[in-house]
Amino acid sequence: MNNQQEESLGYLKVKVSTARGAIPLENATVRVRAEGAGNTGAIYSLETDSNGLTDILPLPAPPRALSQEPNGSVPYSLWEISVFCDGFISAIFSGVPVYAGITSIQNATLVPIPEGFLPS
Repeated sequence: MNNQQEESLGYLKVKVSTARGAIPLENATVRVRAEGAGNTGAIYSLETDSNGLTDILPLPAPPRALSQEPNGSVPYSLWEISVFCDGFISAIFSGVPVYAGITSIQNATLVPIPEGFLPS
């Protein structure tokens, strides 16, 4: 992989937990897709491990050099992250930035579904 290709990738890791971050959630499903009008791009699907962490996901991002010049270009890509786990209320995070050459970590704290809760 050449330098230009390396600079066009950023990285994302998601940490899923409950109890205000104290208890990691294993086997949560995390879906990641690029944001944007009419986006029909790939959707990545991951699962969390026993520590509530996903593998590191390489994602396309604008070259790092864009952040060094005041030319109006956005130096990051935006992603939407959806998190699902049985027995918990799902969460969606929009506008998650990913910069080339950097690993972004998104924390997702899920709330248990209340006992007796009946969705409408």
